[in-house]
Amino acid sequence: MGVKLDYMNTYKLMRPHSHGLAGKDLIVLHETVSGDIPGWKDITSVEAFLAAKDYGIHGMTDLEGHVAWALGLGKAIFWQAGGVNERSIGIEQVSNVMLRSPSNKVRRAIWVARNNQLRATAKLIASIAHSQNIPLVYSDGTKPGITSHWDVSQIPGNTASEGHTDCHPVHKGGYYPMYEVIYLAKTYHALGYHL
Repeated sequence: MGVKLDYMNTYKLMRPHSHGLAGKDLIVLHETVSGDIPGWKDITSVEAFLAAKDYGIHGMTDLEGHVAWALGLGKAIFWQAGGVNERSIGIEQVSNVMLRSPSNKVRRAIWVARNNQLRATAKLIASIAHSQNIPLVYSDGTKPGITSHWDVSQIPGNTASEGHTDCHPVHKGGYYPMYEVIYLAKTYHALGYHL
């Protein structure tokens, strides 16, 4: 039977910002540049900000390990990662990591200490992989798997997403522990996490 992921359903807020439906083969990780507010306010305020701009996001996590998911909108096209919006599911991670230091070494240390959030993100990825059959492998954004907004911005000709630096992976000279999150997601997937 597995483990049902506990989350706040954001369907009502996100539904008006869907721009059609499409099959998914990619998960794009994002990070905000906003405060870590205790409780759900950090998630709900970011979701409201995105909705006000007609952007959308499928899921979100925060420092405490809270998870939000737009139930029933897994195939929704949200404007969240220009160039791959149709084929991707976006997960926003509330953080102020990029504001705290320009050093990738320091940013990496901060992310690694955000254990509850990284685990929540991995659980959400594992749950999505079960429902959408997305492979739990790293992707540069051109193939199925798990990628970052930074990676998507590196795709030649993808002018819709140029300049984004969020979740710049460690193995590509950045700070975000992409491989660790994918490893955790594989563990949670094996445990049967689902939406």
